[in-house]
Amino acid sequence: MKLLLFSDNHRDRESVKEALSQNPGLDHYISLGDSEMREQELTELGIYGVKGNYPFEPNFPKELTFVFEGWKVFLTHGHLFSVKLGLSRLLNQAAYNNIEIAAFGHTHRYMIKEINDVLFINPGSLSKNKMYAKASYALLDIQPESVIVMIKDLDGNVLEQYTKTR
Repeated sequence: MKLLLFSDNHRDRESVKEALSQNPGLDHYISLGDSEMREQELTELGIYGVKGNYPFEPNFPKELTFVFEGWKVFLTHGHLFSVKLGLSRLLNQAAYNNIEIAAFGHTHRYMIKEINDVLFINPGSLSKNKMYAKASYALLDIQPESVIVMIKDLDGNVLEQYTKTR
């Protein structure tokens, strides 16, 4: 199962289209919020996901939980879990619900971190209109026994990579 996760593109449609065109044929394309794009526009691009904290967000749910290849995955924007202050609330959510992978955005900074067997993934911000970091997104290759996560920029460079196994 191959997924592309992005967040916080803040109306930067060209970056979204660029990331999708660089990664055709994946199983799922997921927005972790603050796209500020219309729901129909995202749906037409094959994107679904969660609502961010901006007022012009699509009518997506605030969080989603899926099982991909046997891995329980939780998707949220992150603002409801105060991720800018740390991961403790999101870690509690994961522990309480037997979540193995928690993906979120909101901070505009990419991150891959494992805490207490929970893999936390933040794809960063897909917007090119940022001052302190390159636009980035996450690619996940989820297999029954492993998850490979890559954070990439729009130039195709791998910024960070991590493998979690069972």
